[in-house]
Amino acid sequence: MRWNLGVAALAGSWGFIWIIADHLHLGALSIVFWRIALSVLALGLGVLFSGRKELLRIGKPGRWTLLLGPGLALVWFCNFEAMKLSSVAVAVLATYTAPVFLALLAPIFLPERFSRVAWLALPIASGGLALTMLGGDGSKHFRPLAIAVGVSGAIVLAFLIIIQKHIVRAVNPIGLSFWIDIFAVVALLPVLPFAGRVLPSPTEFGFLAIVGVVFTALSGLIWLLLLRHVTAQAMGSLSYLEPVSAALLAWLILGQRMGLAIFAGGALVLVAGALVVFGEPTETAVGEVAGLPQPREQSAEALSAAVE
Repeated sequence: MRWNLGVAALAGSWGFIWIIADHLHLGALSIVFWRIALSVLALGLGVLFSGRKELLRIGKPGRWTLLLGPGLALVWFCNFEAMKLSSVAVAVLATYTAPVFLALLAPIFLPERFSRVAWLALPIASGGLALTMLGGDGSKHFRPLAIAVGVSGAIVLAFLIIIQKHIVRAVNPIGLSFWIDIFAVVALLPVLPFAGRVLPSPTEFGFLAIVGVVFTALSGLIWLLLLRHVTAQAMGSLSYLEPVSAALLAWLILGQRMGLAIFAGGALVLVAGALVVFGEPTETAVGEVAGLPQPREQSAEALSAAVE
């Protein structure tokens, strides 16, 4: 249960990203670029000052970062493009179809059994999310293209999580996160000239540093560590706590209005999250029940020796 609770806490903390973004006047591409670039800088400096460069060696599984990095950049592009085509509400609703795709695909591509708890929680969380988002922004209509772009990003995200789940126990999470971010930055460089204003003001840079260091570098490492112990289906279901957290924080910090629909929607998502936290077994328990072998964890030293 503690691992599921950790995922819930992590997803809830991501709501602060939306609060910080409220203070940024850069374009979407610029924000994404600086977020990932500062994450790379934080991880690289951390490894450099620790004197343990072997932490960046991830061996053969590292070839997947060539796909994971650009995939991450594509997911965030789809999210922001969906917002541009419609509204934040529509984009979030389309993007958060990813847990549904995870629930469908994880039992096929991963050694996970079909999760009755996750499927029970999904419609509750989806309904709550719809109430929360549309209660806060119901003025814009759904556009088919916006939905298509957002759902496309959700499908890509589902496959990225499945790939991460396959390799996360065989590699050092620091190295994996670093190289994913490196190739995400490389993928963004060709489109950066179309981002408008790229250089942030001193105040904006401070906010971007918080997003890049705390909510990308550090948060990404915690995500990968939790992914070792929590099923992909549970990770997806608990991610619904992010937009609800953002709505609550906007009310508490920014003084934004919250109607009855937002409170009701948030309550439904919290109920769904509680179902997953207390009802979904950890990955080890799943493997034992299903009789499936568990992948062997390797230390950084073992990985380094294997590469050499």
